[in-house]
Order: sequence, then C-alpha cells, then structure tokens
Amino acid sequence: MHISFDLYPGFLRNFDHSIPSTSNYRLLYNIHAMRNYEYRKEEGRRVGPFPQVRKEGSLELICQGTAINDRTRKLSVQHVRSWSTWTNQAHASKQTIDAEIDYEANDLGSPRKWSLSYRSEPILPVKSYRYNSLEPMYQSGKRIGHEIEIRTHGSSVVRQYKAKNDVVSLYTLTERLHANTVNTGLVDYIDDLSMFRSNMEIVALPDQLIEIEGSLEDLHGFALVGPAFLPLYFWQNAQNHVLAIIGRNVAFTLKDILI
Repeated sequence: MHISFDLYPGFLRNFDHSIPSTSNYRLLYNIHAMRNYEYRKEEGRRVGPFPQVRKEGSLELICQGTAINDRTRKLSVQHVRSWSTWTNQAHASKQTIDAEIDYEANDLGSPRKWSLSYRSEPILPVKSYRYNSLEPMYQSGKRIGHEIEIRTHGSSVVRQYKAKNDVVSLYTLTERLHANTVNTGLVDYIDDLSMFRSNMEIVALPDQLIEIEGSLEDLHGFALVGPAFLPLYFWQNAQNHVLAIIGRNVAFTLKDILI
C-alpha cells in the first residue's frame, strides 16, 4: 500500500458519475486529519500508539460548465477547517475560505483572477479562555501572463511575483484532474490562493490497487512536489474522479458529486 494511504483508505468511496464538460457540477469533500495518538490496555498491557483520525472540515467546489470553445472557466470554493486541541474534545474554532476564481480552460486550470474572504469563528469556550472571532479578511489576485499581483484589502502593500512556469492552484488543479487534462511537468503554485511557490513539479504516481467499499479499484494519479513542501497526492479512479487528496497530515476524500 502506498504510504499516503496508511491512515485513510476507509474514507474512500466509489463513484462512476459521467460529467459532461458543459454541465454545472459540485464536488463535495470531507477533510480528515491525524492529530495525536491513543494507547489502549489489552490483557493488562498498555499497547499502542494508535493514530487518531477525525473529521476536521469540508471542501466544496462548484464548477461551472462551459461551451467546448470557451477559453475560461469559473469556480466557486468554500474551504472549511475546524479543530480542537485533542481528539476527544469538541471543536472550538472554525476557519473558512470563500473564493471565486476565473481560470483558463487549459491543461492545468491556471488562475487569471480571484477573490477570497477568510474568517475565523469561535465555536465554544475552551477551559479558561475563549477563541475570539476574526472579522473577514479580503484578498484579491490577478495574473497577466507570468506577472502575478496579490492584494489584501485595507493594506497598501501589493505583493508581486513573476512566474517561470504555468501557474496552478489546489482548487482549479482538482477540477482539471476531473477533466483528465493534466500532464506532468514544472509548475508554479499559489497555495490557498495567497502564497506563491515557484518551481514546483507535477509527477505521475504508480498505480495502486485499493479495496474501496468491498471492491478492488485500480487508482492512478499525480503528486505535487517541490522545495520546502510536503507532497500532495491526488488519487483518481478509472473515471478520473479525484477520490482523495492526501498530504501534510490531512486527507480530502470525495463525499459526493452533484450534477
């Protein structure tokens, strides 16, 4: 079994949907993470540690269908993360990214312009302190050729970058993988639509035979790798649906496809 599946194979689901390129559709992902370990007593002995995996949020991608000759596409994103300090505690804090992205209908889904809001909300008090809410922070970005600008509303600072390769983001790359257009090669990556990482690479993964919901599935996929970056593994089934995105101790697993 591939190392990126060590904790998460039980969360994978079967999907055989056919998605016409001209249709609107939604991809719904659950987010799970391994945060700590548990020890147990068996026959009077302490055994373990056993990794503790729990649900920590969701990702929704609303993909807009286009005509065959359209050069751009639109994507709406809601990326939610919530957590607590320990596995058995109720979640105490939630962070949400809402984004709108215009991107090229090319092999990689290179973003052209985007806007996002980031907000942090308390869920409940924890022990002797309380999480405070963070009012929404707004950012916007645009790319013209290889020139990239990212602005934070209310700040006079404009961050400027010069890409050397085709530019990708997690959200648009996932949509393009579903469309079966992605190829290997060097890319530049906009992490969470706000952090620029240059000279990344998309590499092919060896096929994996995995049992999903009682039947064997032959998965293929790609990894996004680069300097000072833990790999992200994108695993796809025979219909090219991205069943899982695994990396940085977190797994996005496909929950539903709505057409």
